Amino acid sequence: MGPLPRLLPITLSIMLSACVLASGTAPAATSTVVATDVEPAPSDTPAAEEPAEAIRITAPGSGSRLVSPMNVGVVTTLPAFENTLTLRVLLDDGTELIPPQAVIGSGPEGGPLTFEATLTFDVAEERPAFLQAYVVSPRDGGVTHLTSVVATVMPGGTADVRPASEEAERLQILAPAAGDSILGGVVHVEGTGVASFEQTLLIEVLDGYGEVIGLQPVLVQAPDFGLPGSFAADVTYTLTAPSPGRVVVRDISPAHGGDVHRSSVEVDLAP
Repeated sequence: MGPLPRLLPITLSIMLSACVLASGTAPAATSTVVATDVEPAPSDTPAAEEPAEAIRITAPGSGSRLVSPMNVGVVTTLPAFENTLTLRVLLDDGTELIPPQAVIGSGPEGGPLTFEATLTFDVAEERPAFLQAYVVSPRDGGVTHLTSVVATVMPGGTADVRPASEEAERLQILAPAAGDSILGGVVHVEGTGVASFEQTLLIEVLDGYGEVIGLQPVLVQAPDFGLPGSFAADVTYTLTAPSPGRVVVRDISPAHGGDVHRSSVEVDLAP
């Protein structure tokens, strides 16, 4: 992206209405925003091994203290349109310290892509910052997956670049599956994840143009704040004709009101 400053006192309703990243738009007027606390149905099927983070920032690691220029490394197992991934850095108040920078990756055919970049910045004082890496859809330009690392940026001095840890996917969508056909105005969404603010994630349903046609906060069923847990919700959406679509799960920062993490699956939607 010393000690973090006091976070802005943001209420959940303000945070959810204000947090728009990239091509995100305001929800349709007919959408119902009600926090839910739905316990996923029990299953006798053994839990599968947790997948690794789909976009992993390999350098710098969380908690690093950085001076300009800083070297960034990213590895992703996701398809990236034209092998392109975007980097940007936000300060803790949401100000762009480094605007979106497109980076071209390389890797074996069908294998993970590796990205490297050197980013420069200018700050007057030490500030917490969020280094973000994300990929976008070639269909509508919307962000399909995003990950962040929190660091401290400094105007000068000696950098302390910490190693990155290997982590499981922060937001895993178990249902619906990619390519599923959804109809009837309701999509059942479940998965596992970590929430940055009061155990709350935001689920969105987007149409083929990337417009939000349904959204709903959902609570993560975890033993304590900041720990992973399961979530499930039935999200209503409004659509007049069949369309490709996307189901998005977002973890929203209480500091800057934007995404800390985002995962999504592509589906086919019908009224």
